[in-house]
Amino acid sequence: MEGLFENICVALKLHETMFAPVCTRFQLKRTELLVLLFLSREKKNTASDIVDTLKIAKSHISASVRDLEERGLVVCRHEGRDHRAVHLQLCEGAADIIRACEEAQRAWYAVLCQGLTEQERQTLGHCLHCMTSSANMYLKEQKQAKVVSL
Repeated sequence: MEGLFENICVALKLHETMFAPVCTRFQLKRTELLVLLFLSREKKNTASDIVDTLKIAKSHISASVRDLEERGLVVCRHEGRDHRAVHLQLCEGAADIIRACEEAQRAWYAVLCQGLTEQERQTLGHCLHCMTSSANMYLKEQKQAKVVSL
């Protein structure tokens, strides 16, 4: 496991580098792109879902959603009886951005997995899924323990 932290840092830097042209092209911040990409592939669609899944500060997500809404890329709606929960929906204007994000994502993955066999890619995907699940469980437990100690 030695070097895992460095591997994660390099993968994140590569992600940032490969998404930079998309950010520039569409004049968006990286967090705004992540919000759009999240909404394009997840069934979950609230700002809280994004915060919980991507582990990005609530204030950054709120600012990003506000900017995306002002640009007509997302619309915020209240659904059902709970008007506290705001559901986000992509607008048609986001389609080109989503396509560019997906291309950048595929290119990023291709660079990361260059030289790996299909079996190795599947194993990597399984391992990353397990690691993410473990990390999420730990973070949830820590958050609950922090609330209890207050």
